[in-house]
Amino acid sequence: MSNCILLKSSKLAKKKEKGLAAVLIPGGALEALNVNSDKDKIRLVLNRRKGFIKLALRFGVSLVPTFSFGENFIYDQFKPENGSLLQRFQVLTEKWIGFTPVLFFGRGIFQYNFGLLPNRKKITVVVGKPIFVEKIEEPTRDQIESLHSKYVQELQNLYNEYNPKYGDLNVTLQIE
Repeated sequence: MSNCILLKSSKLAKKKEKGLAAVLIPGGALEALNVNSDKDKIRLVLNRRKGFIKLALRFGVSLVPTFSFGENFIYDQFKPENGSLLQRFQVLTEKWIGFTPVLFFGRGIFQYNFGLLPNRKKITVVVGKPIFVEKIEEPTRDQIESLHSKYVQELQNLYNEYNPKYGDLNVTLQIE
């Protein structure tokens, strides 16, 4: 599913019950395989990930679309050929353990040709308008699908709006 980070502001939490924010970051192994696989596309596997939508509905938590421009280009990746032993191994391990070993490289400490440090690329995070979510204890499939479609559309709109300024006009967002 998703990685979840619970942020807590201790000053606010002591004074009031407010100050908690749940941050869900959809993504993981499948996106790791997509990084730098195509220089003209950013591929997000989001269409089959709806657990975070269901949680937002159950708890009435607003969704805030965000996008990080430049993040896909801080590392280079060895791209296995289709059908190669490395590609089959990556797909098989993703199915078995939910994690894919990715062979990546960046720059070194004293040289910029090869190493494990990220390449020096600017990363700009843009934050969209919150999508208000009404609390529904047991959301139906239609309610989940409807909110998911709205979230995906807002994410696409956010990308389209800010890509000319912070991204690259030759790179498209592909949501799978």
